[in-house]
Amino acid sequence: MNQNESFPARLAGQNRRDFIRLSAVGAAGLALSRPLTVSAVDAAAPQPAMHAPPDESAVLAERAKDYLRQIQEVMRGPGGLIISHSRFDTRRPLQEGEELSPYLHQVLDSVWGPEAPKPTVAEWYYGENTAWATGWLLWSQMIRYRVTGEEEAMTIARKCFRDLNHLFALSRPFEPGLLGKPHGGRGGQTTSYDQSANPVLLYAEFARDFGTAEEKGQARRNLLDHGDYYLRRNWVMNHHGNLARIVDPAHTSAMKYLACMHAAFDATGEVRFRDNAVKYVRQIAGAGLLPWPAQNYELNANLMYYSWLGEYWSKTSVADAADWIGNIGVYWEAAQRGLDQEGLLLDGIYDTRNKKFTPTKEGWMETNPPSAGGKPSTLRWWRSPTGYQGRTLYTLTIAILGMLAQKHGRDPHAHEISRKILLRVDGSGLRQCWDDGRLPPEMQPFANLFGAEFPAQWLVAYWMGREQRSW
Repeated sequence: MNQNESFPARLAGQNRRDFIRLSAVGAAGLALSRPLTVSAVDAAAPQPAMHAPPDESAVLAERAKDYLRQIQEVMRGPGGLIISHSRFDTRRPLQEGEELSPYLHQVLDSVWGPEAPKPTVAEWYYGENTAWATGWLLWSQMIRYRVTGEEEAMTIARKCFRDLNHLFALSRPFEPGLLGKPHGGRGGQTTSYDQSANPVLLYAEFARDFGTAEEKGQARRNLLDHGDYYLRRNWVMNHHGNLARIVDPAHTSAMKYLACMHAAFDATGEVRFRDNAVKYVRQIAGAGLLPWPAQNYELNANLMYYSWLGEYWSKTSVADAADWIGNIGVYWEAAQRGLDQEGLLLDGIYDTRNKKFTPTKEGWMETNPPSAGGKPSTLRWWRSPTGYQGRTLYTLTIAILGMLAQKHGRDPHAHEISRKILLRVDGSGLRQCWDDGRLPPEMQPFANLFGAEFPAQWLVAYWMGREQRSW
């Protein structure tokens, strides 16, 4: 590779090489330039188990190296923190003072409340998903090290661990134990459901399995504060400047925060953490919110997230609260019904009772979240089966879900679909929004945003497949 080439040129070259290899093995359905379709398909009929052909394995292995390099290109924040969103074409962060799309401002303004200072658009995208991206990368490199023993994997995993320690330190002036989003590379007060168990469970896992005595001690101190943080706040979280108590009533996604509390017990032995986590997990199960929170459910990253948490809960004192491992199969069956012929997840709703998937009708929708003044504000949001924000993220989490399903005996052929996804999500797909040719002008800025979590998610699925010897 010519190191003097621009990033887009290198990426284009990478994609051309992938296309040639895929064409050579007759993977017509996976051609990187193939138009997207909108036809939903049911799970494929069982086929004899087989490993990926050698040429496909070579494509995946080379892409794994390239995607890791792409993440490393955006490890440019303070202390090497991952910049969560940068311009796709340049990997340059959004800059203060330059003209940014009014729609980007509208998105931020529509969600932000009065309980935390509002970042600028550039600050928001700089660190909104940093903790999440760090967690995915840490996960992938721990698996990689177990599979290969490569020191590079351990070096990167240890860097991710240090970065999370840094985030704890940045947040400490606001509140001990807080793991806030580092907007603009600075400490922040806000959190979210998704950026809780990931990265906290992975942080605890690294300390337990790979940490030095000093690292184990540091993790114990941070997680002791982290558990007390939830108790001190009585489960009131700050989401984009809006305060919300995430228990009472029960909420399925609260398990993501509850797992953090239980991880604090794992690291410290403090039973108050275990008892509080167990209480609310049982509340969720008792309310009938597992495996599904509602009959009609959007297929998204939660299918993987709830499956991964189910694997965790199955090893704790709430193992009897639900069929945690069986539910992985339930989520996997649902996910397959939302995939198009290329293995990409369509935007749509799944009827959990009748097991039917309905793709979203293309068009604008309106939401009315609370604004800082307490008055509803309207945000127009584009929904499309094939061109929508989140398609890469959701699709790659389905690839991870497939490997979880195979790992736990729910589907011995799941790796075939996961492999199809990994081959289809080429470098041009690592964008915050898919552009299927019909993306409205307001949404175009998202098509030029690189999400660092996407290649990291790809790497998790890839190394899970290597661990299971599926490719």
